[in-house]
Amino acid sequence: MLRPDARVDSLSEVTPDLLRSLGARHVLLDLDDTLVASNAEEFVAEAPAAVARLREAGIGVAILSNGKPERVQRASRLLGVPGLALAGKPFAWAFRRALALLPGATPSTTAMVGDQLFTDVLGAKRAGLVTVLVRPLSPGKLPHTRLARRLERMILEER
Repeated sequence: MLRPDARVDSLSEVTPDLLRSLGARHVLLDLDDTLVASNAEEFVAEAPAAVARLREAGIGVAILSNGKPERVQRASRLLGVPGLALAGKPFAWAFRRALALLPGATPSTTAMVGDQLFTDVLGAKRAGLVTVLVRPLSPGKLPHTRLARRLERMILEER
């Protein structure tokens, strides 16, 4: 459950070819520390181009975040994709709700791209999605996130 289907260093490596090789025609993107550092307001440089490249290739894209509605709505508007805030990851129902944002999306044809094992990967796996773990953009803003990152490193090093 904690083993991602793919691991990448940055969002620019999440290409249409990678997603198709995993059987995905749709993608849910985490916001904080995947598209934008949790302690910043602006997207990481490659985020808009990466999202545009996916959309141009016919990949359905949406944002799935536990973040605040204002932050998710802003990102969603700037990227031109739907978004779901205060989602409730890692619960499987959060991922099922997000699938409704993407016409024709099913768990088996959708990838979750995020930076956390215990929310993005675990929740997506429980909901039947393909998972791509991205290196986090920051150590995390919240104390529990920083603690989770330490545990994640230990788990990932064991594999």
